Amino acid sequence: MVNADVSPLWYWLVFFAYIVFLIAVGMNAYKKQKSSATAEEEHNDYWITGRSQPAYMVGMSVASGWMLIGMITWMTWATYDLGVSGLWVVAIPWFISNIWQFLMARPLRRIKAISQCQMLEKRFGLPARILSAPINIFSYTIWSAAELYAASLIMAPALGISIEAMIIIYAIPIAVYMWMGGFRSVINANVVQFFMGAIIFTVTSVGIFLTAHGIADAQGTTIWGMLQAQPIVNSLAYPVDAAKNSTSFFAYVSLSFPIIVMLGLVPGWAAAEDFWLKAQAARSTAEARRGALYSLTFNTLIIVLPAAIIGIMGLIVFPPETVDGVLTAAAALGDKGAYNIISVYINSYMPPLLKGLMIFLLSAHTMSTVANYSNVTAMNLSYDVLQPLVYKKRNWSDVKIVKYSRLVTVFMIGINILLALLYNSPVMGATLNDAYFLSSGLLTAGISVMLYVLWWKRATLLGVMLGGLFGTIGTFGFFILEFKVWKSVYNTPIWDWVFGAGSMANSYLGYCVVGLVFGIAGVIIGTYASPPPSKELLAAVSDTPIDNNEEFFSGMNL
Repeated sequence: MVNADVSPLWYWLVFFAYIVFLIAVGMNAYKKQKSSATAEEEHNDYWITGRSQPAYMVGMSVASGWMLIGMITWMTWATYDLGVSGLWVVAIPWFISNIWQFLMARPLRRIKAISQCQMLEKRFGLPARILSAPINIFSYTIWSAAELYAASLIMAPALGISIEAMIIIYAIPIAVYMWMGGFRSVINANVVQFFMGAIIFTVTSVGIFLTAHGIADAQGTTIWGMLQAQPIVNSLAYPVDAAKNSTSFFAYVSLSFPIIVMLGLVPGWAAAEDFWLKAQAARSTAEARRGALYSLTFNTLIIVLPAAIIGIMGLIVFPPETVDGVLTAAAALGDKGAYNIISVYINSYMPPLLKGLMIFLLSAHTMSTVANYSNVTAMNLSYDVLQPLVYKKRNWSDVKIVKYSRLVTVFMIGINILLALLYNSPVMGATLNDAYFLSSGLLTAGISVMLYVLWWKRATLLGVMLGGLFGTIGTFGFFILEFKVWKSVYNTPIWDWVFGAGSMANSYLGYCVVGLVFGIAGVIIGTYASPPPSKELLAAVSDTPIDNNEEFFSGMNL
């Protein structure tokens, strides 16, 4: 069943209208910042909106930023490929990371700092800030460029232009409205983009459920009955029990895989700077915690459950096929298999007008992720690297610093454009795809091991420096060995003795765990090889959250 295409003119009209809306959002933020009493206040508003956000804005903005097309399609692939047990691949870790973020909302507000990198400087010293910034920049630039590319893949055919042209056209309005208002533009646009995402995933999950229900009825059975008769596809050959079916919540042959996922992914996702920044931007700690609860609720009901449902129902709507004796995804899903369920379902089963609306919403909503992570990388480069090393050392005025902060934001959008264009290159695409998955491991091993010891009084500068370096080198090094040298065939001492031969290799996430072990080892070795921190450094972490903005901003610049 294929519907007639919607006229490209319709897409151009609504796309242009949406661009006008984004520019208006940016202009409003720009006027707000320019009305500030001082350039320093304008600068603080540009990066953190002056710590003025209510709980619902924090919750919606965080949820909107987490509606990554790459993550959503990964989640739908997981439940299509592994049935209900696929929830352990992305959905459950994602849910746990949201709980972890709620628990972090109060402690992180005990430090007078905007960014995570600045928090590390306050507690340990400038070298920790400079080391952590490029790790964050690499991780989030890869993600935002991937989202820019993914959105362009959706919109380019609709507008009748090339993917390369779409990438540039798509990025220009993002650059303009972020140049105007920075973080304020991002968080204001996120509210609209949140509702866009909610409509996309709610409509698609309800629609595919009704389609699957109709198919089951026509065959005189139920959805659950069809799933019980459906063997697990398991295209990546995870260590699962071949006797299990798609209704098995735990189909793995041991606890190894879920434990590896929890160790390798959850700490990094919970440490996502996007959330930390928005929690710090809340007008009070109580609002930050409520915002985290809203985010948890929104993520669970609007992202995790719908995405998982779409993947599971896809087993019925697009039943797997046996090719040369191997069970694989339905041919209708194309080369990327279950990653394409959402787009194929929209194109194949929705009426033309609804299809047109959904494609537009899907692509326009993706701007939220590109803007969120571009804002983070621009802040890490301008605020965390250039400001202490260049701006302040040259005694630049606050007016000049604000000007260059805006220019750095546009520069980072330009970097996203270049990387997104490389994604479309047949020569470089695979390499960038590797880096996209590598970023999750780096957030865990290179960043979170540094961040979570902020509140450990014995931790030292040498400890966090070695932790960040060891974690990053361990992740990169083992990633290359795992995928490029050993081709995911190797044995891991101790782990394989406990869980069985090849249990780490069969997870395809060994580099995350090894990187984490290296990072923790670096923190411990460095900490106990150096003298305890001074009272002045320990004083950077207050005993209670700091809700007084005058106290926060005055202490932030000390």
